[in-house]
Amino acid sequence: MRPLMLHLLQYILGIIFSCFGAILLLRAWLHYWALSPRHPLCEFVRRITDWLVVPISRVVPTRGGVHWSALLSALAVAVVAVLVHRTIGHLPATPIGLIIAPFAMMARWALEMISWGAIIWAVLSWVNRESPMTYTLAVLLDPFMRPIRRVLPTFRGIDFSPLVLILITNLLLIVIVPFSRGFIIL
Repeated sequence: MRPLMLHLLQYILGIIFSCFGAILLLRAWLHYWALSPRHPLCEFVRRITDWLVVPISRVVPTRGGVHWSALLSALAVAVVAVLVHRTIGHLPATPIGLIIAPFAMMARWALEMISWGAIIWAVLSWVNRESPMTYTLAVLLDPFMRPIRRVLPTFRGIDFSPLVLILITNLLLIVIVPFSRGFIIL
């Protein structure tokens, strides 16, 4: 029963770390696109992450379009997530694996966020195309879907770019996930 409880704890903590890390990356992405601080999504993200980002922003200021304190916060959360995952799972760790794993974890969170954003955008665009959240997600996902739209035109008014984006992000996740867990084969 003990290994089952450890796996359950590892799973729950993994979800918590993934959600929080993705929200920190979302904060940096929202800052890059200079969305209004009064936008509901910006307010939500800010309320959840201010306790970690604000103290770091006092040391590392935001420069240009890059929200360094949010990115460093995400990196710190990724380091803790990797260490907790390795400790709870009693998994061996290589030094190079522990160095690469937090960055791979951040890439994993970004890819998962893009994939889920595309799914949510597709559903919202079918349900309520005029919703402000649909527009916001379209703006945030446009840099990823625009190149796909250039190659893959719409077919009878149906935009397949979100589906292709989800497929690409999930293929990349197949490569990134082992690195995010610290499994480096040398």
